[in-house]
Amino acid sequence: MAKSYGRKIKRSRNLYKRRKGSTRKFLEIAATVVIVAGLGFVGWNVGKAVHDYFQDADPASTPEEPSPHDVPGEPTENNEPSGDDPEPGEPSSVAGFNAIVAPSSVLDNSTSLAAYIQQAKLNGFNAIVLEMKDSTGHLHFDSEYALLRDTEIVRGTLSAAQIYAAFEGTGVKPVARVNTLSDRLAPGEIDDVSYVFAAGGGRWADDRIENGGKFWANPFLQGTRDYNAFIIRELSNAGFTDIILANTIFPFFRGFDLGVLAPEFTAAATRFEGLVGFVKALSESAGDARLILEMSLKDVVENYAGFSNTAELLRGRRDLPELELLLVYSRDDFGTEYKTGESSSFVLPNDISSLIDVLYKQAVNQTGGFSVTPKLNRENLTDREISEILRTFGDLGVESFIIR
Repeated sequence: MAKSYGRKIKRSRNLYKRRKGSTRKFLEIAATVVIVAGLGFVGWNVGKAVHDYFQDADPASTPEEPSPHDVPGEPTENNEPSGDDPEPGEPSSVAGFNAIVAPSSVLDNSTSLAAYIQQAKLNGFNAIVLEMKDSTGHLHFDSEYALLRDTEIVRGTLSAAQIYAAFEGTGVKPVARVNTLSDRLAPGEIDDVSYVFAAGGGRWADDRIENGGKFWANPFLQGTRDYNAFIIRELSNAGFTDIILANTIFPFFRGFDLGVLAPEFTAAATRFEGLVGFVKALSESAGDARLILEMSLKDVVENYAGFSNTAELLRGRRDLPELELLLVYSRDDFGTEYKTGESSSFVLPNDISSLIDVLYKQAVNQTGGFSVTPKLNRENLTDREISEILRTFGDLGVESFIIR
């Protein structure tokens, strides 16, 4: 389905809404918590933190009658249109899922996938996040992309359609995650994907190969766009309605690199246009699937010099198609100060609840209308801190979030 471009961002799912009663918040958050727990099932410590938060709901609040979409554990394909909800026919998003990320090994065969789906369901999850293309470039499904059919890049034995079919009738929904430009393998197999030296002489890597240097996919090149668009089309045609795009970024270019690569690939002021064109190409192939851009929360809020790193795409936000943002909070990303300029900053709150409140409010202001879903990296967070963050999200009216 062809899509038109330009500014068509809707505020259909704002991060913050009218504050609701504690019981209603409990029902809604119970239905929309998205728990991602690394490899395997969710860590019990995180599960306990979520459980403890639910137990703290105020029993004295007057309950409101929940809609069918408020019932915990019920997967939803499309929300009913009311007020701020999407219009009829719009694809659903990851909102409303209790999801867990699966290890890539579950895609090795139909037996392991079926067993994982049933175990996830028994543990209370109604969606599973599947890493269909990892950050090295391996495909964990049997892609039909002709140039890779006989290579070791394709590790999966199940087609995208077979993977999706395994979920039918289970009450569990698959969500695909695709690493896009962080790809050290495709540049060696597909023409017009790799960065090359401007003067000729071979493919560019981010360091000497003997030192662990990696190849990268170049978003400006038609080969890169065609390959990734093919993957998105395969997933959409197979039935996937939610596809997370991760690592849609440029490599770090050092001084030497700036001298040997074409300037249109490295010019900080304009190169974002290559990312925008790349995402547009993927969007055109997505059909009814919703694309979700994963970015670092730090890269979004600390943008006094312009959006950079994982958020560089937002420099061209007015030309992006309608997308959602998945903003990742990691404790190690933030110190004690938030920089507002080269020589200006303000002190961040020590209290985790106040900190999360400040950061995500700032992110909403900075992104200018995109729908934002928070994602928490639980590394270095205590159970109590996770509970406090969940409480803060509830107070802010967050509809869904991810914990990995």
